[in-house]
Amino acid sequence: PKSLGYIFTNVSVGGIMDEKRKGEQRVFSAFDEAASSSSFTMIRPGGLEEPKTNEILGPSTLEISQGDVLTGIVSRADLAEVSVEIALSSAANLRNTALELYYTDSAQPCEGRFKSFLSSGEIARLHGGTYEELFRGVQPNIDFYQL
Repeated sequence: PKSLGYIFTNVSVGGIMDEKRKGEQRVFSAFDEAASSSSFTMIRPGGLEEPKTNEILGPSTLEISQGDVLTGIVSRADLAEVSVEIALSSAANLRNTALELYYTDSAQPCEGRFKSFLSSGEIARLHGGTYEELFRGVQPNIDFYQL
């Protein structure tokens, strides 16, 4: 919420980022309180971009992180593909959590104070040749990194 991108988008589009964050918090709260058998996976895509070929580039080009400290760009096609793969997955670690999705070669910190996370290993940067491998290290019940 302190990143320039967040602030710029929030100011220029009438508080949309604050409203999105409130919605996320309500989802986490609703599923926590309900102790429901239903679950959610919140995907926070990086900036949406269409590749020149408009093809799905696939899991080997993607990176997942958690805590909303890293971001990048991703195509709508790859976002849609990942969304379907997560929806069809029975992996327990993908339930009731949030993750960031972007192309590995576009990774950057959301805020300057997170720059060290690109190389420190403090935040897991998940990769894989298959979706199963890409999703393997996702942790349940992760929202924002707390400093």
